[in-house]
Amino acid sequence: MYVLYTLLLLLGGVGLLPHILWRCLRGATYHRDLAERFGYGFVSSTTVQAASGCLWFHAASVGEVQGVRPLIAKLHTCVPELPIVLSVFTPVGKHIAQRIIPEAVGIFVLPLDLPWLMRRMMRCLRPCALIVQETELWPNLFHAAARQHIPVVLVNGRLSPRAFRRYQWIRPLMRRVLADVTLCLVQSAEGARRFQHLGMDDRRLQVTGNTNIDRALLATAQLNHTHPLAPLVIGRRLLVAGSTHEGEESVLLAVYRRLYVHYPDLLLVLAPRHLERVETVVRHVQAHDCRAVRRSQCEDVQAVDLAGATVIVLDTMGELATLYSLCTVAFIGGSLVPIGGHNALEPAVFAKPLLFGPYMHHFPELAALLRHAGGAVQVQGEEELYERLVYLLTHPEAGNTMGQCALAALAANRGALERTSTAIKTLLSTTRPA
Repeated sequence: MYVLYTLLLLLGGVGLLPHILWRCLRGATYHRDLAERFGYGFVSSTTVQAASGCLWFHAASVGEVQGVRPLIAKLHTCVPELPIVLSVFTPVGKHIAQRIIPEAVGIFVLPLDLPWLMRRMMRCLRPCALIVQETELWPNLFHAAARQHIPVVLVNGRLSPRAFRRYQWIRPLMRRVLADVTLCLVQSAEGARRFQHLGMDDRRLQVTGNTNIDRALLATAQLNHTHPLAPLVIGRRLLVAGSTHEGEESVLLAVYRRLYVHYPDLLLVLAPRHLERVETVVRHVQAHDCRAVRRSQCEDVQAVDLAGATVIVLDTMGELATLYSLCTVAFIGGSLVPIGGHNALEPAVFAKPLLFGPYMHHFPELAALLRHAGGAVQVQGEEELYERLVYLLTHPEAGNTMGQCALAALAANRGALERTSTAIKTLLSTTRPA
C-alpha cells in the first residue's frame, strides 16, 4: 500500500512540474526552496544539533501557521527545555512563520513525502513528538515517526465533507495512516465520527474544539494599533472581501458598481488569496470602470485620491485582519466558487457582519456556528449578495447586531487551546524518559 502511494506521489510530482513552473513564472516562489523539498539544506548543522529531541510542529500554509502559533507559545512556556522546530508546505507559510514564531530554532519546508526523505528527517531531528495542525495527513511522514516510536499528534483535526468522501476511496490506506497517529484531537463530534469511519481508534480520539477560535480571540485582545488606512475610511462605508479567487472578483465588482449608485460613500477592498494574482485583479477592477488603488501605493494616505468608484487592492501580506476591524461588512472569499471558503474568524472577532457564498465546505462547523448564531448569512449568488448588502448598508443596526452575535458565538466556544495543550502535556509526560 505504501509502495503504491509512493509511486503515485512520484508520478504526480512529475506531472505537476509544468504547473509549478507556470506558477513560478506568475510570481510564486516554490523554486526558492527546492533543496528543502528534497530534504537538504533545511537548517544548518548547528541548528540540527540544537533541535535534537525537539517538538516538531507541522503546518501547511499561512492559516495553519497562524493557527498553531498560540499552541507553540503555550507549550514552549510549559516545557521550555524542549527545542521547537516547524515545517511548512508553502513558501509563503515559511515567510509568515519566520516572522511570527520566534520560539522555533528551525523553520523549513517539509520535504516531499518520500519514505527515505522522511526517515532522514527523523534521524536528523530525533523529535520527542510530531504535532501536526489540522488535516496534514502524510503517510510516509507518519510511518517514519511510528517506526522510531515517536508519538504523532493531530491537533485541531477536521475533515471537510469533500475531503471525507475522497479519503473513503482510499480507506485501506487511511486506516494504516491513522494507525500511526498516537493522539487525534479534533474540532467537533462530527469530525470525530468521520475519523472513526476511516479507521481511527476511538480510544485515541478526543474532541477538544477549535483552537483557532482561541487564537483569534487572543490576537484581537492583544491588538493595540489601528490600520494605517483608517484615515482613508473615516466617514465611509467599507466592504472588505478577503481571500478572493478567480471568478469571485468579477461578481463582487458587479455588485459594487450597482451599490455605488445608491451608496457613493462605499469603498471596496479586494484581498486576493494569492498575491501573484494582484495584476489580474487590477485588470478586473479596471474592466468594471472602477479605479484600482494598490495598498502599497497608500503609504501617504493624504495623497490618495478616492474620488469616484474606487477599489483598493490589497497587495501586501499580514494586513487583512486589521482591515476587517475597519469594515462595515465582510465577505469571505473562496465561497462563491467551489474552493471551499476561508476562515471567517478574523472578521467575527471584530464583531462584523459576515457574508459568504454557498461553498464553505472547508469550514462547515464554523460556518454553521456563525449562521445559527445569527452572525453570518450564506448567499447563493450575485443577486442575493446584492440584496443582503443593500439591507445591511441601509440598516446599520442590523449589521451591528449580526456582528455581536458572531462574536458571542466565538466567546461561547473558547477553551480548545487549554484542552489541547493539556492533552499534549499529558502525552509527553508518559512518553518522555524521566
